[in-house]
Amino acid sequence: MRFKRLFSLTIMSMKQINTNWKRVIVAFVIVITIIGLHSSLRFQTDVSINTTTNMEMVSNRESTHGESSKTSSFENPSCLLDPIVIRPESITLKMPPELEKVVPLWPNTRADKCIGNIKAKPMRKLSSNNYHSLYKCVERNKQMRAMRDNSFKTLDRAITHAYFKDLKKKQGVTIIEIGGYLGVLLPKLVATTGTKQYVALEPVPSFYQQLSKRIEDLSLQSRVTTYNFGLAKSKKELQISLRKDATSLLKDDKREGVQTETIKIFNVVDFFVQIGLGCNSLNLLTINCEGCEFDVIEILTSTSLIDNIDFVQFQPHLIVFDDDQKYICMYCRIRELLARTHEIAYDYPHVWETWKRKGL
Repeated sequence: MRFKRLFSLTIMSMKQINTNWKRVIVAFVIVITIIGLHSSLRFQTDVSINTTTNMEMVSNRESTHGESSKTSSFENPSCLLDPIVIRPESITLKMPPELEKVVPLWPNTRADKCIGNIKAKPMRKLSSNNYHSLYKCVERNKQMRAMRDNSFKTLDRAITHAYFKDLKKKQGVTIIEIGGYLGVLLPKLVATTGTKQYVALEPVPSFYQQLSKRIEDLSLQSRVTTYNFGLAKSKKELQISLRKDATSLLKDDKREGVQTETIKIFNVVDFFVQIGLGCNSLNLLTINCEGCEFDVIEILTSTSLIDNIDFVQFQPHLIVFDDDQKYICMYCRIRELLARTHEIAYDYPHVWETWKRKGL
């Protein structure tokens, strides 16, 4: 009996031990589960906090743009510029009578036969990489005035025509100059490239008269065609002040006692439709028009017209802007837009630069 009782007690003790171990194991599993859930919750919370913080940073950056854009401070590199939109219906043969008189630059070319080749590129927002590149450009050009002064010091003044000497090897070289001024660059480009198809636009009447006389004096009438108007995003007339060669085409100037002239401005696309670019390749577009370079390049890069231009040479004009921030944002944007189809050929920042079509 004593043995049986001892055996029974032993069995009961073992069962109790097994039960205790089970409890320990269950408790251990519960603790591990709780720890795992806590870690997961903490991770999600951290992610949420980081995401919220990033969104707040972006929101703060955008909300402070209005204040920063009124100054020349570059602590905030936001460039909230008006979008560039070219609608297909705006590419039309309906244009002002003055533009209907424009003669196609290429022989046997008609605007009505070429317009179908000109397409509006869909509005493409800058990607994150584009914005990164644009803001790097803004940062890189903070000291734009010092950069411009250095460019003037190092500028090879012959480069604006000498760079294109290889065009002389081509047949039927075509050049359009926007901002012919007094005909300073024109004869140099004609001599360097041998072109017989040169179009020069000069909107300021007094400058246009001097340009026309210079062409006549140089006996270049058979090679050069001139037009007394300028180009921008839309058709308009402006009263502009004459300050040597620093004549802004960006704004009206109706101050009393200031010498002004009335200039006519026409739509960029309308002009290039009429000139016949839709069916042909232009060897060189050179732009020196006191601020209109931004409109011209932005519009061209928003259509298939830019694909038909081998070289784009232009002089950026900081002097005509009241707001350094706006200038540098627009400057960096046209560079970003040009980089989609062209690449830098030579570059004197804020003075002269040329872009070459990729694959040329």
